[in-house]
Amino acid sequence: MGKHVFCTDLCHERGEPLDGTGDAPERFLMLAWPRGKWRTPRWESVDMSPELSQTLHDAAHAGLHVALVDKVEAEGTLPTLHALPENVFADFSDEALLTEAIRNYLDGRMFEGSPDTRTTIICCTDSRRDACCARHGFSTYKALVAIADASRFNIVQATHIGGCRFAASLVVMPQRQRYGRMTAGLAPAFLAALERGEVYLPAYKGRADRPEPAQVAELAALRWADERGIKLADIPLHGDIPEDATEGMSLTLGADVAGNRLSIRLHAQNFFVQGNCSTVAEGGGQDMLRWLLDDVTAEQPR
Repeated sequence: MGKHVFCTDLCHERGEPLDGTGDAPERFLMLAWPRGKWRTPRWESVDMSPELSQTLHDAAHAGLHVALVDKVEAEGTLPTLHALPENVFADFSDEALLTEAIRNYLDGRMFEGSPDTRTTIICCTDSRRDACCARHGFSTYKALVAIADASRFNIVQATHIGGCRFAASLVVMPQRQRYGRMTAGLAPAFLAALERGEVYLPAYKGRADRPEPAQVAELAALRWADERGIKLADIPLHGDIPEDATEGMSLTLGADVAGNRLSIRLHAQNFFVQGNCSTVAEGGGQDMLRWLLDDVTAEQPR
């Protein structure tokens, strides 16, 4: 058997940027299920009844992300079901009530439960889906739970949340922030930024509700500001984003930061993308157009 080739290593070698990949689900359900029983697809996990399996299958195909979660390596237990961004959780002793709650949530009806005021950090450790998520995700998860204030942060390990080639992959809810290329060594600075109500710029993928070039431009402006001691939550951008981009296309977007008018230049470039280790092993992959930062220039108003 040949040596395993990790998709994260190939992604690094090809220089594919993390910036601009911040898409995250608007609504998220977490279902407590022991990690050792996770399978791919998740609705075929061990000990799931046909009714629950069908419910998760239907939810996934309707576009609702239901993650199986566990707290291995962490103290405490998890509620049966946790809805985000509502941050409401509930336990169900009867499976019929559980499947009804999931189907109701899928239809936009919230189940009755208790509020959770903490920030939830969802860390993908799904070895059944991708070796990189186990390789990078589990060590990152353990580092986070070892130092986090459990009264402020609810940290769980979860099934596949996307972005395997950028493992470790995390989603922070209800803020709807996506992070990638997280490591155990980054955990203290990451948690400190979240405690201050800030995004953690070194691993932040970009704002979920913006198109890729806008994500890249805003990240560039946020970093420009941060380097000068200016802390901002978001930065409005100026300029039009093309609907259809081609390789080599250039784009300039503007932003106003603390009295400075920033000019942020980007260009579009194709990368050969293999999204997970299985795709690498099978020799698959595809060209994907990505937006890269060229430079940021600033002009102070006269």
